[in-house]
Amino acid sequence: KQWYQRRVRGTEIEHKTYDATFLRRFEITKLPRYLILFVKRFTENRFFVEKNPTIVNFPISFDMAEFIETKVSDKYKSTEYNLLSNICHEGRAKGGTYSTHLHLSSANQWFELQDLHVTKLQPQMITLSESYIQIYERADFSVDPNRMSP
Repeated sequence: KQWYQRRVRGTEIEHKTYDATFLRRFEITKLPRYLILFVKRFTENRFFVEKNPTIVNFPISFDMAEFIETKVSDKYKSTEYNLLSNICHEGRAKGGTYSTHLHLSSANQWFELQDLHVTKLQPQMITLSESYIQIYERADFSVDPNRMSP
């Protein structure tokens, strides 16, 4: 026995097909200004909390065009997203520290912020961290580093 269900929400359409195996597919219908991606690093059971310290490769910029239909991408000047911030957790699950890698687009420079310490950072170092949350901004909203402030 097989049946199909379609449900429309604000920025996505959810398609479900039910048969012997379960298939769930989401269709993106609008591109948000900000895209926030979360890496599930912590698992908890009745006895302890455990952290997965795996280094996850992620791009500094990427194009969503390959993940959406042409009718959706035609509505936007750009379907490319640029990384604004990368939030990291280093250390043990019950302890550890959080730090943020932040891109200052007007200076085209990356910084690492940890507590009250701010240091310049090479872009190559961002992807070598224990990333927890990435915040991307659609390129047509990004600040042009060559543009002068009003």
